[in-house]
Amino acid sequence: MMLSKSKIASIRDTLNSEFPFRQVQINTLSNFFLNEDGVLPPCVFIHGPPSTGKTSLVTRLLYLLKKSVKSSIVNSICCYTSRLLFEPILKDLLEVKQSNIPNRCDYFMQFLNILKHAEIQQERVIIVLDNCEMLGQEHMVLFSKLQELIKSYQFSVIFISQVVPAKFNEDINFIPIVFEQYNSDDVSIILSRDKPNNWSLSIYQNFLNVFMGSFYGSCRDLVELRHLAKLLFIKYVEPIADGSCAEINQTLLFRKISPSIHFLLNNVYLGSSLENINSLSDEKTKFEKLALDLPYYAKYFLIAAYIASFNLPKYDRQLFVKSSNKKRKTDRLNNKTENSASQLVGPKVFSLDRLLAIFYAIIEENTNMTANLLAQINTLSDLGLLIRLGDGKLDTPKYRCSVSFDCVSNIARTVKFNLNKYLIDK
Repeated sequence: MMLSKSKIASIRDTLNSEFPFRQVQINTLSNFFLNEDGVLPPCVFIHGPPSTGKTSLVTRLLYLLKKSVKSSIVNSICCYTSRLLFEPILKDLLEVKQSNIPNRCDYFMQFLNILKHAEIQQERVIIVLDNCEMLGQEHMVLFSKLQELIKSYQFSVIFISQVVPAKFNEDINFIPIVFEQYNSDDVSIILSRDKPNNWSLSIYQNFLNVFMGSFYGSCRDLVELRHLAKLLFIKYVEPIADGSCAEINQTLLFRKISPSIHFLLNNVYLGSSLENINSLSDEKTKFEKLALDLPYYAKYFLIAAYIASFNLPKYDRQLFVKSSNKKRKTDRLNNKTENSASQLVGPKVFSLDRLLAIFYAIIEENTNMTANLLAQINTLSDLGLLIRLGDGKLDTPKYRCSVSFDCVSNIARTVKFNLNKYLIDK
């Protein structure tokens, strides 16, 4: 079904209103896919940084063309076998259930034959392969030549990728379309569209000035910025809503929102929630959330580090040497007062050798010491869960545990380790 000039103009206007700052890309796509003669380009390659509107724009265009074009959009990340690539496309184009496809389609020649014999030869067909870099060079070459192989000018393939075309095989013939990164002014205008209805544009614009100045240098991802702006605006207007601050007092509003800004800057891309922002002052919560996601052996290293920091070295033998088990209970009662007093000075420094000795004593399984295993100690140090003292060049590295008992206790429960059994004062 051919498109009328009025319909083409309507689709262009809709796309331009929904996707600001993409007029060049919209015009290019319109020239290719909204033409009146029905001829489609063999292959179009859309590329650009993440969150620049590539997939959203193409998806919206195909939705507006659904009455005149058959289409299929496939996320190539999910296509780890050829069958998972070909059969969803056939399901969309043939408008049948995937189980009703005549035969298993594991090979490109099978896929091609089914398309050739399907009753869609006289229809316009667009296949979109998102994240196409996951397909592999062979499949990309074949899909780029699909129009030639089917011998129909009404078949077209759209590749979408964050990877620049120069990284791909030279045999892939395509028409490139670039989606550039939004600049700060573009992002501000796009974010202004998310203004809540119950607040004035001036308040929201003042908020965006603060928000963009704080976050645009650290994050250019529009999806993430919209998420962060939504979270932060709720905190921004709290003083205005409760009457503790006037909306014109920008200095005080910024001062009140600064802790929330610092928290979110440290948690970009981590899906921070309002509940986390409301517990900004609780550093323990931040450490616990981080520590619970640690790898298996890193958890044991952190448990060993806590034991080394809060037990005096002279008790290691009676706690970890099996021949000392019988006298452990009595000695613990006698030593509780002495060791409890040592808690007042906080966590103590321990050597790497002692950390490794305790680690092997508590893990109760044969684990070879490898570079990857030792690297987890450095990871704990980089995360701030262990504090490394000295440069370690002239002497054995020394550390101190920086997390609380509640945090380590939660970690110990995830590996079913009885921490209290190995603490003198517990």
